[in-house]
Amino acid sequence: MTLLFLLAFVVPAVPQDAGAQNIDDAWIERMLDNAARDADALLREGWGSRAATALPASPTKPALLAFVSFSMPDDSLKAVLEQTARAGGVTVLRGLVDNSFKETALRMGKFSREHGPGLSVDPRLFAEHGVTTVPAFVVVGETVPDKIAGNMSLAAALETIAREGDNRPLAQTLLDTLRRAP
Repeated sequence: MTLLFLLAFVVPAVPQDAGAQNIDDAWIERMLDNAARDADALLREGWGSRAATALPASPTKPALLAFVSFSMPDDSLKAVLEQTARAGGVTVLRGLVDNSFKETALRMGKFSREHGPGLSVDPRLFAEHGVTTVPAFVVVGETVPDKIAGNMSLAAALETIAREGDNRPLAQTLLDTLRRAP
């Protein structure tokens, strides 16, 4: 039985003094405990085999997807997360850290507090776009998406797609947004 969970959240920026960090960690712990109880209840009720079809379909797809893994060096992951957020895209992980919601949320929370709005966990997007290597960047246009993978910045990927891809105008718009953002 496969159970797919879409885990996406934003951990608000907080002052990085010891007290604020403890409050934030306590909030994360409570949120994860509640999510684990809810997930167990769904499994007991038989939702496991129906999870993929039970998730609501998104009315619009993001124009930019950045695929990453926690196996990437932290500096590379931070750069992709920051750049993707500035360009208005979504950063996607394939799965959970050590098969643990708690470990994944703690890692996501750390990066979210320091480097952007967060990460989404969705193995379906990896499959849909045939992503087997990270980092990978996909510009999703009206027809065929453009995908490029390898150790490069988002700007370099968008420059290549703007020059050679099927979605040149969209890639150029995303690149302009990335360059304008603070």
